[in-house]
Amino acid sequence: MDRAHIHRIANSYTSGAARSAVDTLLALDAQFAKFVFTVSEPILAQMRLAWWRDRFAEPRENWPVGNPILSELASWDADVSGLGRLVDGWEALLANTPPRNADFEAYREGRAVGWLVLADHLGSKADKRAIALASGRWSMADAAASMSESEARELARREGLALPNAPRLPRALRALIVLETIGRRALESGAAPLSRAGDLLSVLRRGLTGR
Repeated sequence: MDRAHIHRIANSYTSGAARSAVDTLLALDAQFAKFVFTVSEPILAQMRLAWWRDRFAEPRENWPVGNPILSELASWDADVSGLGRLVDGWEALLANTPPRNADFEAYREGRAVGWLVLADHLGSKADKRAIALASGRWSMADAAASMSESEARELARREGLALPNAPRLPRALRALIVLETIGRRALESGAAPLSRAGDLLSVLRRGLTGR
């Protein structure tokens, strides 16, 4: 799965003022996905995730200079310490091999926090449950397309399909609406995200209208 390509498409529907912040969150998620889905030893991923957890637990003025993601997050008008829960969510996938239902639940909840912190920064009044459901659908499709164990992929797909549809989200979070659409179509078909004829048309419709 070309996660960077999917992120670019999703964020292309974000209004200009919010696009940079959304790009920062997506870059952070992509970093964590690389740790969790590609490393050969879970301990290596956990060590890298721990570095980020430590950053979010300390004051921004103590953050190291030179990391582009931290540089962007340092300017956010939100409590970015909450992003430690995003780290925890990603780490939940490493707790068991293959992950269990509770691990996937913690993973979904953690990834949703990233979008909640972003919404706070953007001043969005989006419903928290709507954010959690939309983020959860995309998160499970992401896991189903990325994990190596067939049992884990199938469990992720079942759990993603079982989630209720998300209520409508505000324009500032249009990227999440698009990701939810991509994830839903992938989960329903069992195919890789954005791999089927008609996927881009559905994305275009949701991206332009939000419906």
